Amino acid sequence: MIDLSELNPEQRLAAETIEGPVLILAGAGSGKTRTLTYRIGHMIDNLRINPKEILAVSFTNKAAMEMHERVSKLLGPRKKKGITLSTYHSLGIRILREDIHHIGYNKDFTIYDQGDQMAIVREGLKKIKLQKETFDKKTIMSKISRLKNAGILPEEFKDTEFYDPENPYDEAAEFVYHYYQDKLHFYNAVDFDDILFLCVRLFHAKPEIAKKYSERYKYIMIDEYQDTNGLQFDMVKALTSMHQNICVAVSYT
Repeated sequence: MIDLSELNPEQRLAAETIEGPVLILAGAGSGKTRTLTYRIGHMIDNLRINPKEILAVSFTNKAAMEMHERVSKLLGPRKKKGITLSTYHSLGIRILREDIHHIGYNKDFTIYDQGDQMAIVREGLKKIKLQKETFDKKTIMSKISRLKNAGILPEEFKDTEFYDPENPYDEAAEFVYHYYQDKLHFYNAVDFDDILFLCVRLFHAKPEIAKKYSERYKYIMIDEYQDTNGLQFDMVKALTSMHQNICVAVSYT
């Protein structure tokens, strides 16, 4: 049994409240990670919740590894087996490896690095019709990245606040974004931004897939929730579509 008496009253309340939404507001050094660790231990050891139903998300690999180590120390590796403790992007890759075929990719997709990305952007710029301008490929790539992180598809770009018809760079980015995504799809490849972008697209296109993961992960915890962006919020919304068992930890200074 996990002894929660080691926690202070506020920490213990957060650890013991399992059903429904929970918000943990925590300052620096207030034991936020410890509370989440004991919450996981309480769920598995005291409440006998299946570890496979628990998902804990951190923003960095370092934070995810720290959570792994703390949970292992508290529960032991055998009892911990089956829990998903990951970053958003690691979770996204796991989801795409299982279900990306529903949106026209093969499961054995390649993740392109910056050099691969720039090579496609360079190709796209060579084909562009705006011969009067010379465009910086890094600037174009940066624009594409911002659009993906805003959840905007190539065909949607022109109808958004991000597009200025008077700006030659936006006209160039609109052409290259189409070219870039078509090439990635042709090569069965994704880039880093696609990991969350395509997960959200998958969940929107196939609500039954979102339902599957929401039923798989019945208890969700998210650390440093104040850093969540729009795509990450959409992922969380999909993952909680079948329940409201979400605990978020928000840090403040």
